[in-house]
Amino acid sequence: MIEELSQYYTECEMEVVSVENVSLPAKKEGMHSILVLPSDNLAEMLEEASDEAGSLSAYVHQQLAEVHELSVEEVMRQIVASQLEYTEIPSEHRNLEGKDFEGIYQAYSLLWEESELLNEQLCEGEHEPFLLNASWVQEHMEDADDLLVLSLPLQAGYEAPLWVPMGGFNECPLPVYQSVMMKHFQEKYGITILAVTDDTWIVQAGRRPATEEEALQLAKEHFIFCQYVLEGYSTLGHYVDYLMKQDTWYFWWD
Repeated sequence: MIEELSQYYTECEMEVVSVENVSLPAKKEGMHSILVLPSDNLAEMLEEASDEAGSLSAYVHQQLAEVHELSVEEVMRQIVASQLEYTEIPSEHRNLEGKDFEGIYQAYSLLWEESELLNEQLCEGEHEPFLLNASWVQEHMEDADDLLVLSLPLQAGYEAPLWVPMGGFNECPLPVYQSVMMKHFQEKYGITILAVTDDTWIVQAGRRPATEEEALQLAKEHFIFCQYVLEGYSTLGHYVDYLMKQDTWYFWWD
């Protein structure tokens, strides 16, 4: 399987590493060293993207043109609109045209309007940092002994969702939307992308939100981008506290 994946990255800085020999997290000065965990699903997504454009490199360059035209608000508008489309929420609330971030978030929150989950009050607690370690890698490997380490320049980290085009299924946003969000997080929080599977991104923030207000905004952005970030947290305010105390962000889609 690893040979099948690596053939797509002839124009990238990439190496195949055995699970036993990989350093966690992988580090290379001035680069994002991204662990790419192989799977049949990921191979299919790479094949589809490459066939669509002629090569993976061509796909990335085509998608980047759209990434640079899209705003973060437009992407969140599209993500929320897709979530609301097949609900019984009145159409006037599903129309997000012209709404700013708070308007988009308020529409999104209607999906959980009777849930305590959206309580914004800061809830302090002890948060164990997520550790990207050998046991996590082994748990998420699909009968493979090797993985890829894909290296991208620091300024180009947001391109990772295009080079590893997982997404576009269930609640997981399209790769182009993921790229826009990663660009936003890169510019505001200096994220480093650590690992990717066919349903997960792990990133490390270069800085934490400076205030509770900023952390609440970030928590809402994460929640729109990936609703599953709140799994394991009693409320949004609990996740706000996590973002102010820890640097690793874990995005996973069912």
